[in-house]
Amino acid sequence: MKGKKLLLLSFLLAAAAAGAVYSYLNQIEQNSKMAVETVSVLRVKQDIPARTKLDDSMFIEADIPRAALHREAVTDKAALTGAFARERMVSGEQVLSSRLVFAHDNHGLTYKISAGHRAVALPVNNVSGVAGYILPGDFVDCVVTIDPPTEEGETVTALVAANIRVLAAGKETVHENENVLTVDTITLDVPAERVTALIQASERGSLRLVLRPAADNSAQKLPPHRISQFQ
Repeated sequence: MKGKKLLLLSFLLAAAAAGAVYSYLNQIEQNSKMAVETVSVLRVKQDIPARTKLDDSMFIEADIPRAALHREAVTDKAALTGAFARERMVSGEQVLSSRLVFAHDNHGLTYKISAGHRAVALPVNNVSGVAGYILPGDFVDCVVTIDPPTEEGETVTALVAANIRVLAAGKETVHENENVLTVDTITLDVPAERVTALIQASERGSLRLVLRPAADNSAQKLPPHRISQFQ
């Protein structure tokens, strides 16, 4: 009987010792976690191709030790508004500000083109370019005067594309604090279905850009005019 009591006592002491060790190690772990300061960061949910327009669904928020935070890491989803991926972004990586590009920044024309549109550069002179008063961000109508392919036809002046946004004047995509910008090319944000007509008008006819008033996005179109209407 005495041996059984000693065995039970030994078991109880061993269990108590094991519990004490577990409690001690657990306390050390908790203290270690409390000692490491964490910060929330955005991580890429899955691979994102270059030049992709970004949105919140492409990222997750994760807590990491502050010591592991990249100095260019983005920690607020609001900072991604209007952003594109400058290059491929890999799943799990921190989102870095240096790998983002914004349409309103002067980082490349490709980010400024509207969906379903194409950038078309047209040659202009002092007359066709409205004496240099067309600036990036303005809207224009594109009007061509063109002779008929046969003698039976007559010269006509007609609207090719209406309410077209100016992407760049010369090499300038952003131009502030100036009223006049003398250039020899104007780059337009043209709907894809009007690209070929506009290029042909520029190549085969005499193309003029007609500057629209600020904030005028009306659907009013310029009527065509034929040479016979002068008679």
